[in-house]
Amino acid sequence: MSEENVEVARQLAEAVQRGMEDDDPGAIFDTGLLAHDWQWVLQASFEGKSVWTGRQEYVEFIRAWTGEFEDYSIQFEAVIDAGDDRVVAIYHQRASGKGSGVPVEWHGGMVTELRDGRAIRTTNYPSHAEALEAAGLSE
Repeated sequence: MSEENVEVARQLAEAVQRGMEDDDPGAIFDTGLLAHDWQWVLQASFEGKSVWTGRQEYVEFIRAWTGEFEDYSIQFEAVIDAGDDRVVAIYHQRASGKGSGVPVEWHGGMVTELRDGRAIRTTNYPSHAEALEAAGLSE
């Protein structure tokens, strides 16, 4: 099952990138790879919450997250099987501040939990190392 989970995570990463490029982040739900009540979980509260559930809340999160940036992009660098129906994705985000033009970039990781070939929860971590550690792996 791990090979299938890695493939699902790769397809999700591609769908996230396409959705951001097309300004349609909710399109990830059209892939059939996410449970309708999929959860996007943050380590710290953002906009007053740390868990965003389903399409509408995910789109709200993305709009709020990217709203202060121009030229936002996300690139997935690796997708790693973590066993127990979990996959780690390592990513790199880039943008520039709206108005200021100051370039920013940061690396992070996420752990996606799957059930029956669909993602049910993705927990975001502020660094590669934290995501790998949460999944019981190391760099």
